[in-house]
Amino acid sequence: GLDELLNPAKVVNLERDLYNLRNELATLTGATLPADDDSTSTPLTTALCDAGGGGESATALRTKITKKENDLSRERRAVFRGWLKNVFLGQALLSTGLSYVMATNPDALFGGFALYRNTANMDTSIQVLGFWWWWLFIVPSLRSRRPMGAEKKALDIAFLGTPAISLLSPVVTKDTGIIWFANLAVVAGAYGFAFLAGEEEDGGGGDDDDTKQPGWLKFVYKSLDFGSGRERGARQ
Repeated sequence: GLDELLNPAKVVNLERDLYNLRNELATLTGATLPADDDSTSTPLTTALCDAGGGGESATALRTKITKKENDLSRERRAVFRGWLKNVFLGQALLSTGLSYVMATNPDALFGGFALYRNTANMDTSIQVLGFWWWWLFIVPSLRSRRPMGAEKKALDIAFLGTPAISLLSPVVTKDTGIIWFANLAVVAGAYGFAFLAGEEEDGGGGDDDDTKQPGWLKFVYKSLDFGSGRERGARQ
């Protein structure tokens, strides 16, 4: 399926382009296409759409179609491997440990560098970057694994929640360690909420649940989904 491909958005775009080009070729060559009936749907192949002839315009179309068919075949072989998901997971775990030290004790990492020692407020800048690491690297690394179901919803919530907590928490406290743990609490809470609510949502039927969401929230989720394999609706 699309979820296993390295670049699902490109596959969807290539399929759409081929569909349009084949229909155009059928018009030029006078090919008779089967009726568009879902009960007896026939794949729209190039052979079906090419009745021969058509002049130079049809020849140019055949060249375009051949190129896109080759591109599509190559993209379908580019599978999102399991080892790559493990790399992203390892990156997230490493970033978690690194960001904690950055937020709580940057001297342990950078104390030996003259630039760090001689630049005013460098320690504060690194501490702030430490708790922002949740939004910049940790959550994006986990989302890059393309999780599904409850975990995907949890990470979507975390991706929206961590910048909010990083922006608002300094109003309450200047302790960067506390803000780092506040981000951790947001991510953990997002997982807890998503997995606890998962059973109820799964029983409701995906598209019906979407209709209950406000328009702005559906737009946000679709924006987060872009490029992650959820563009499959474009095939319709």
